Amino acid sequence: MTLNQILQFIAVCQYGSFTKAAEVLHLSQPGISKAIRELEAECGTALFERQYNNISMTGNGKLLYEKALCLIDHYKVFEAEAHSLSTARSNLHIGIVPMCGNTIFPKLHAAFLKDCPGSRIATVEDTASVLYDMLDQHELDFILCVTNHLPDAHYHYHVLKKSRLKLFTAASSPLAGRTSVRLTDLQSVPLVLFSDHFGQTRYIRRMFRARHIHPVILHQTSQVFTILEYIRSGAAAGFMSEEVADEEPSLAALTVEDFPPAAISLIWNRDSGLYPSMQHFIRITRTLFPTPETARNE
Repeated sequence: MTLNQILQFIAVCQYGSFTKAAEVLHLSQPGISKAIRELEAECGTALFERQYNNISMTGNGKLLYEKALCLIDHYKVFEAEAHSLSTARSNLHIGIVPMCGNTIFPKLHAAFLKDCPGSRIATVEDTASVLYDMLDQHELDFILCVTNHLPDAHYHYHVLKKSRLKLFTAASSPLAGRTSVRLTDLQSVPLVLFSDHFGQTRYIRRMFRARHIHPVILHQTSQVFTILEYIRSGAAAGFMSEEVADEEPSLAALTVEDFPPAAISLIWNRDSGLYPSMQHFIRITRTLFPTPETARNE
């Protein structure tokens, strides 16, 4: 069974005619017919019902057609990646948690495209748990996450920097004159948080529970913009990474003494081969964010 046979089989299925398939593929009709007969012999079953000038797929033919389409889709991906090995141009698929997507990743993205103008990066923004699942399924090449614990031995990683989760308030807030707070200071302060499926929110709720505090949650959202609007309006305070302070100088950013610094890390699978574009992205990340902590077994 050859790839050409599979392509010819697909064409016959799609056009419902040996003659039309031959025209489209610029082959002879007898050649197409011979290829299909050989394929049927190898499969040990008829793939088409032939009645005069009409043909239709048998049940087994329909089943093989669906499998053939999947095979060709995978082959196209394989072919594109194979070509990228010599050209060092391939698409990257990167998952990003919201905070990194607004503060860290744009710098990496711009630097990569400047060095590799023929490459593209497809991004997915979601929670860390969803991104880890996609990385495990090899749907992503990298994920960029903020975590309190470094990745386990299943992954390589590079720590870009340590970052604190800070409390942001409007300049008019009574808290704005302070440099730091404890969670016990926030028992009656209205808060705006990410939705509960975000790891950051689960962490914040867990820290409040550990101190037997029931926070006043005014609103929850999946949008960074909405959180910032609530904070700017003075309606609520919100927790954001410290990198946001540089972008929002009009807001007060207070250290939360209960929150230890977290690691912003670029993470990828240990069992994945590194394509040239992946290697280049790692090099750029290390150049822009050099730290004494290096990836495991890089």
